[in-house]
Amino acid sequence: MSKKIIAIMASGTGGHVYPALTIADEFIKKGFHILWIGTENGIENRVINNKAIIIEKIDSVGIRGKSYFGKLLGFLIFFKSLYKSYFLYKKYRPVLSFGFGGYVSVASSIISFFLRVPVVLHEQNSIAGTSNKINYYFAKYAFETFPLSFGKSSNKIKHVGNPVRDNFNNIESPEKKYLSDKSYLNILIMGGSQGSKFFNESLPFSFSYFDNKNIAIKHISGLNNKAIVEKKYNKYNLKPEVYEYSENIDKLLEWSSLVVCRAGSTSISELATIGRATILIPFPYATDQHQLHNALFLANNSATILIQQNDLFVENFVNTLNIIFNDQKRLYTLSKNIQDIFPKDTIPKIMNTSMDIITSANE
Repeated sequence: MSKKIIAIMASGTGGHVYPALTIADEFIKKGFHILWIGTENGIENRVINNKAIIIEKIDSVGIRGKSYFGKLLGFLIFFKSLYKSYFLYKKYRPVLSFGFGGYVSVASSIISFFLRVPVVLHEQNSIAGTSNKINYYFAKYAFETFPLSFGKSSNKIKHVGNPVRDNFNNIESPEKKYLSDKSYLNILIMGGSQGSKFFNESLPFSFSYFDNKNIAIKHISGLNNKAIVEKKYNKYNLKPEVYEYSENIDKLLEWSSLVVCRAGSTSISELATIGRATILIPFPYATDQHQLHNALFLANNSATILIQQNDLFVENFVNTLNIIFNDQKRLYTLSKNIQDIFPKDTIPKIMNTSMDIITSANE
């Protein structure tokens, strides 16, 4: 093919796909085309709309925590994905492979390595996932969002932060957002790209302790949950705006003064870019408890309020909101601290290193 190709491996949830798409756009600006290796049901099939990106799909399943039969099936699917990846690499001949974690990235990283195509990876969470722990051995460089996510220091590891989409760079600053001392909160609830059943069930009741005059709520419920969530709020005479999903999350964040969300790396990185006060509620069943560790890193640096999902959640959440109402200067402090939590110039650092690798490989 006449155009130079970058292979990007990312699928599943927005946590993998949005950072990958941000970097893909940067390569496209430099004249590359993208071979996007994803899966049949990944969110990439819904959010990618660029003629410079060719999406090819391989089969991918996890094996951790599976039964003997599940693991056997997983290995069979993995070998099938190795074959498909080899076919794709021979067809498109990429000059660089860039993995963003998830099992979809492993087969292509291995094939890339044996075909002598340079491999780099990006780890979004504070604890590297199984796939990236494997990919690390085939990669020239590993970019990490949180420090020591691979549990070690190495010249091969670069602590750069998480790439965030351009539309988050022009949002109202904390200095303007938190100038007023009024006892009023614009609260945005985000359950991640797939919504959150726990948020949908617990937060309407939690907000019933507060007066409509003091809060405005916008709640992202996840697909097919809007009517159910609206009914729960209506039961307590609350009138939030409920969305199943939003492609304009930047506009919602612009509006918000407090964000209640899970502790996925992409959401945290977007909030750190714009500077918003947050209450993080980690998903308790995340692999390796990575969401809890993400949130703890911020909480230990006074950059968020951490509330765990347990039997005391409603009581803790209500008490926390009452404290915030009585000390709204804390919102500004939280918003500024989260802005300082990650390295700056993430995208230039990733792109400069990647372009150096491509240049060296072609010499």
